[in-house]
Amino acid sequence: MLKEQRNKGMVALVIVAALFLIPAVTFGYMLYSEANPKTAYAGDSTKTSDETVYVDVYNISEQPVIDVDDNTEVWLIQYKDGYSALQAKKNDSQVADIVQKAQKGELADKPVRVIGQYISSNSKTKDRISNYSSLIRSVGAEFDGVSNYLATDTYVSISRYQASSFEHTWMLLFMVGISILFIILGIIGRRKNIQAYDEIYAVYPEAKDNLNILLENASYHDEVLKIIIYKHHLISYYNGFKAVDLNDVVHLYHHIITMRRSFVVSNRNSTLIAIRSNNKKYQMPIKNIGKTTDTKLQSTFDYLYNHFPHIRLGF
Repeated sequence: MLKEQRNKGMVALVIVAALFLIPAVTFGYMLYSEANPKTAYAGDSTKTSDETVYVDVYNISEQPVIDVDDNTEVWLIQYKDGYSALQAKKNDSQVADIVQKAQKGELADKPVRVIGQYISSNSKTKDRISNYSSLIRSVGAEFDGVSNYLATDTYVSISRYQASSFEHTWMLLFMVGISILFIILGIIGRRKNIQAYDEIYAVYPEAKDNLNILLENASYHDEVLKIIIYKHHLISYYNGFKAVDLNDVVHLYHHIITMRRSFVVSNRNSTLIAIRSNNKKYQMPIKNIGKTTDTKLQSTFDYLYNHFPHIRLGF
C-alpha cells in the first residue's frame, strides 16, 4: 500500500546526524575541560589525572633556557612554590607578553595564569623533551638560589596544549559539520518529496486523497525495485517519493554507487537518472537487489521503449 510519507528518508539522515553529534559533544566537553583545568601545577609533587593544569607565573627568564628541535623553546619560570619550565613555540605571543610584564616588575603582585599540558619526564608521552631532567638541572645551576627549589622531572607545555586543543577543535568542527550536512540533506530530501507529491496531485487530482491509486491503476509496477509508471509519470517510492513527467524526459539511465571495505563490496545504491529536455538531471532512488538489479530493471526499460520511444535508454 502506498501512503504519503513526506519525511521518508529525512528521519534516517537526522539519526545519522545525531550519531555524529554524540562524539562532537564529547570533543566539546574535552575542549572545555582543557581550557578550564581544576588542578594547579605543584612541581614534581603534582597529582592529577588530567592532561592540562594551570600555573600562576610570578617571574620568567629574560631569554629561553633550552632550545628544542621541534621549533619550541623552554623558559624558566617561578611559580608559587618554586621554579619550573614552560615550553612554548618560538615567538609565542603569550610568553612574549609575560616576559614584558616581568621586565616591568608587574608579575610579583599580579602573576599571569597560564594553561598548559602537564608533562612528566618519566612518562612515555609523545614528543616530551628528551633528557629533560639533565638539561633543566644544568639550567638551574646557572641561576642563584634556583636549584634547591627547581622541579626537575615535570614541566608545563603551552605548545602541547595548543596542539591538543587545535586537534580537538578540528574534530569538533568536523563532526558538527557532518551533522549539519546530513540535516541539510534531510531537509532537501523532504522538500523534494513534497514537490513530487504536489506535482502528482496537480496532474492527477484523484491521487490526492488516495495515493494508493497510483499502484492500483499503474500502467507498470515493479514492486521489487519500487518503480511505478502511472499514465505519463515515472515514479519511484524507495527511500522517498520521486516523480518525473516522461514526456519531458529525453534520456534515462541506471547509475550504481558501489561502496567497498577492504576490496569487498559492502553496499550498492541504485538511482535512475532522468535527463529532462532542459538538460537538468533528476535523481530517483530505486531498490538495489545486487548484481541482478540491471536485469530486473530491463522490464521497466522495455516498457518505456515501447510506450515512450523518444526516450534514450541506458548510457
